[in-house]
Amino acid sequence: MNKLNQKPKRSLAIVLATTCGVASLLSAIFDTSDSAFASEFIATKSLAAKNDIIANTYTCPRYAGGGKLDAYIETPNFDIYICKKLDKLFYTGTSKRNGKGTRPLPTYVEEGTGYVARNGNYEYVVNGAALEIIKNGKVLQTDPVIRYTSGYAN
Repeated sequence: MNKLNQKPKRSLAIVLATTCGVASLLSAIFDTSDSAFASEFIATKSLAAKNDIIANTYTCPRYAGGGKLDAYIETPNFDIYICKKLDKLFYTGTSKRNGKGTRPLPTYVEEGTGYVARNGNYEYVVNGAALEIIKNGKVLQTDPVIRYTSGYAN
């Protein structure tokens, strides 16, 4: 094999090791049959995707301000990220109905209450049990929490 053919194979091996795991890397390096490689790629592709999700579990998405995840809270109507960036907490809530949401809002923890974020006359209070949306001191909406994931933003 000439040097021109070896370089792409090494690059392919690195890509495969990153996305598909060691078995695919060995397949590429040792030149196993294409069908063996294809079956290994199919078997490990979904595992690689799951590993990527697990690896990002404790990282906030960019639209939520990035940083480390302090908590992810899901209600029937909203997905909520509490993110920690530069030692400050931020609340981002997104409607499941229309995809609209708040920009990252400064947040604090009130003992016995939960996370509290303010946006003008609106206040968002969320804990492990419920999300309350309050306007001018009046509760507009209460949603029960259906999923609460604590992050590692220490």
